[in-house]
Amino acid sequence: MPGSHPPVIVIGTGLSGLSAALALARAGREVVVLEAADSLGGCCSTNEINGYTFNNGAVYVAVPSLLRRAFDQLGLNFDVEVPLVSIEHPHETHLDDGTVVHLGALDTARMEGHRASARTALLRDGLHKLQSNWQPIYRRLLDGVLPFEPSLPRTLAQLWRYLPELGGRADRLIARYFPDPALQAAVASTLLYTGTAPGRLPSSQLIGLLALLEEGFHLPKTGMGAITTALHRALLTLGVSVRYGCNVVQIEVASAGVTGITLAGGEHIPARDVIATCSGFSVVNRLLPSTAVPPALRRTARKAPLSHRAIAVQLGGRFEASSNAFIVNHVPDMDRQGAMHLAATDTPRWLSWTSPSQVLTGLAPAGKAVLELYAPVSGIERAEAWTPAMTEHALETHLAALRNHLPALEIDTVRTLDPQAFVRERHLHEGALYGIAPGANPNTYFPHRTALPGLYLAGQTTFPGFGVATSMYSGLQAVESLLLARRQL
Repeated sequence: MPGSHPPVIVIGTGLSGLSAALALARAGREVVVLEAADSLGGCCSTNEINGYTFNNGAVYVAVPSLLRRAFDQLGLNFDVEVPLVSIEHPHETHLDDGTVVHLGALDTARMEGHRASARTALLRDGLHKLQSNWQPIYRRLLDGVLPFEPSLPRTLAQLWRYLPELGGRADRLIARYFPDPALQAAVASTLLYTGTAPGRLPSSQLIGLLALLEEGFHLPKTGMGAITTALHRALLTLGVSVRYGCNVVQIEVASAGVTGITLAGGEHIPARDVIATCSGFSVVNRLLPSTAVPPALRRTARKAPLSHRAIAVQLGGRFEASSNAFIVNHVPDMDRQGAMHLAATDTPRWLSWTSPSQVLTGLAPAGKAVLELYAPVSGIERAEAWTPAMTEHALETHLAALRNHLPALEIDTVRTLDPQAFVRERHLHEGALYGIAPGANPNTYFPHRTALPGLYLAGQTTFPGFGVATSMYSGLQAVESLLLARRQL
């Protein structure tokens, strides 16, 4: 019954925090949910500005089957709570020679340009072989890896027979299935979101393409924030509310473990258990007393490889689109795509953008559209080294590049989120978009159950993925660890 245990404090109301709070409440535990901002959702939320709805992080839903399972674990029907719209034309890639490659469902994938019919056959043949060969890996990941606590032994036990495939490089895998350089470039462009060149990514990152082939990409009918709104709605039905504007400045610790938290302003909230869904780096470097940081956590914070940084450039206005594609890429050959992850000094030659209003017209006023792109950030060691002048330069050069492709673009509203804004507003350590780098070994992630009694971690630095469903599972896994630890006492 609620009240039979001291309350559990959940820090943060992103997907992992709301999932953790809801799981605890359903388990009969009293929960105190704290959010530093004045609204919930973290990186799976939206902001409305001048009639345009912009994403605060997550851009689309992949692997909806895993998301349904996460909702089911919380006693919720995902399809009822968050109706989805299928993205019918998810991916369009333009090459320098005028070739256009359309990726989506196998029977709609096609080429435009020289020898279009023959190359379309090559494209579909390569996609069919990739899907057939990798479907068992995809199912193993969904059934035996992602829903569970990340661990190298579990990953190896589930995937050992596929290690020859998973152990290679993404560019070599792509070249094996797609001998045509144009096809290689188009398939490699599905990896642009990682911020890493295909030659530096493990082949396991092609799972994103498998997700597209197997399940397609989707958007909630009212935008990405609908997912966290649904979780919050369920939380309210259980009598659990969120305290906003609560900036946690320290997790208090005594010899026996966690004793509570202290807020900015001095308020102390006692607790034996805290689930911190903010960055594990922040817990180690800012929230814990330095003398209380377990050595293993300190090592993780020191060694874990960070993902890339970027500037989110979000535009509302009018433009004459040449297609209805959700993602539009203008890219070089595969072996040169790493250049797209370096900050440009002049107008970028290649560019990638997303247009969610092509799928959901309600995200923009009638006759208008939303465009979102990420301008790369490089050449700095710390987010604090990034300056407003750098953001202005990146905005200027990328708008010029966008106008080269969309000359009739008329901009009403501009919003930017640079590395410092991602630190300040989204609480991303050093502005790293995914926290720990895509493709990192599971052992480089922060554990859900720490060596400090009563402290549990969740969020983007505790799971080997960077999708919506895996964010939810990180919160669920932290709760499982907490409840197990309490049963063992």
